[in-house]
Amino acid sequence: MNPECTIERRTAMRLGGMIALGGSSAIVGAGPPTSPSTGSPAPSPPLTGRTYLFGYGSLIQRASRTSTWPTAEEAVPVEVRGISRGWYDRVDTVSWGPTYLGAVPKKGASCNGVLFSVTQQELEDFTRRESGYRLTRIPAGDISVLEGSQDPPAGSVWYFANVTKRFPNEEFPIVQSYVDVCLDGCLEIEDSCPEAREAQFAREFIRTTTDWRTPWFNDRIYPWRPFVHVPRADAIDTLIRDGVGQDLFDKITLPPGPSRPSWTHGMTIGRSEGPERGSFLWPP
Repeated sequence: MNPECTIERRTAMRLGGMIALGGSSAIVGAGPPTSPSTGSPAPSPPLTGRTYLFGYGSLIQRASRTSTWPTAEEAVPVEVRGISRGWYDRVDTVSWGPTYLGAVPKKGASCNGVLFSVTQQELEDFTRRESGYRLTRIPAGDISVLEGSQDPPAGSVWYFANVTKRFPNEEFPIVQSYVDVCLDGCLEIEDSCPEAREAQFAREFIRTTTDWRTPWFNDRIYPWRPFVHVPRADAIDTLIRDGVGQDLFDKITLPPGPSRPSWTHGMTIGRSEGPERGSFLWPP
């Protein structure tokens, strides 16, 4: 998937927080740069009727949605059957990065999230760019609305499903700043929707998310995602790596001192596994 076209976990996280859609991705943004695509291109949907996206991660949060879709203020809390959400999505980038939430079709599974309206052109653009995902339609019968009406909005509902799973490791941990974006969105939904609060929307988000595991870093003070502070961090790191050479680039380290979290002691930030890895520039 092209990370510049991602929302849920990328552009949303840039705010300090798959599409993320819901966890998965979005349209155009100042998030991390392009990564190699994997999997089959998403098929183009029929451009008829009203169109909705299912947000299952950071797109649950209003600020995350509106950073890419300013008109996506309103979202409907829902539970969707047949989708499994988990910690197994990743963006290959020169700069440092975490593992994000992804989702795959799975019989018997369910997860909660929100539906929000997009234009047909937005979905078409999204589909063209999200070549690492499979654009998948959600049957109306698999959607339970938690607010007001028991029927989902009239129209077609889509999400971007992962085609591969890559789980957290030392280089790509779960990071608290991203978890915060997702759970802040869940609590926001509970505050605005009594039915969602009664259904314990935030607790359900945790319960219906798989693969909670370590490494899990609390990066609230210094986000693990460089683009939170420097939107062009990956482009800058690429210039440095290509200009000074991989050997020196791999020797860039975190600074010593009390401002450095204990889990980083002894850590070298430049990586030598190849050109797809790079430096994380620690904020002052």
